Amino acid sequence: MPAVPPRGGAPAQAARRMRDEILALPDGAPLGSEEELLARYGLSRPTLRQTARILEQEQLLVVRRGNGGGYYGRRPDIGAVTQAAALYLRLRQTTVRDVLDAFQLVNVEAARLAALTDTMSADAKGGADATGARLDLAEFRQHLMDRKDVTYLAADVVRDEVALYAILMRMAGNPALELFHRTLFEFGQRDANLRVFQGHPDRCAHWRTGRLRMVDAILARDPEMAVLLARRQNRLMLDWVSPEVERESIAPRD
Repeated sequence: MPAVPPRGGAPAQAARRMRDEILALPDGAPLGSEEELLARYGLSRPTLRQTARILEQEQLLVVRRGNGGGYYGRRPDIGAVTQAAALYLRLRQTTVRDVLDAFQLVNVEAARLAALTDTMSADAKGGADATGARLDLAEFRQHLMDRKDVTYLAADVVRDEVALYAILMRMAGNPALELFHRTLFEFGQRDANLRVFQGHPDRCAHWRTGRLRMVDAILARDPEMAVLLARRQNRLMLDWVSPEVERESIAPRD
């Protein structure tokens, strides 16, 4: 029986090896010149260049030509990752309702984990950053308090929702959850918020009050109350979205 060729062929196999090397090095670390990589990986020049294109598309590699050039590792930016995921969702004709349903799950879990931050092990992943984020959350709470007697607009809701969940994701210490949240928000939640709150200062004020209560529960290390308040805010959001908007596919941005 003939041997089964490696899955993906030589470029894909080489990309897996080079990917492991890149991820083990600091961002921007040199991998070597083209000649050095040809010798190290035992590849032909065309195969190496195909391999490089794979890793460039993944934003893991930078190839510099000319004198002093070479191959350099890099770390993918979360913004580029979420843009690619958002494009996939648009191609699947994802609706506003789809985004809101998924966003509820992510928001609730983020609130729960953030409230549990100080009860986790001191050496848990992201523990040090979570401690700083807790101080930032206290400052954010003061920001919401300072806005109590100021007219709150749709743009304020979007801005503060972004700021709040950036803090909560640091407290939660879950990179997968952060990626899901960023993807959903960049894909459709930002636009949905603007449409739901635009021209409704009463809804904007209600959002501020609801988020303030959730923040208080998180700072009090009360995950059950934080989850309850997050779910309550999500249900209100769904009540405010019209059936026509729910069924709309998210339009691509310029």
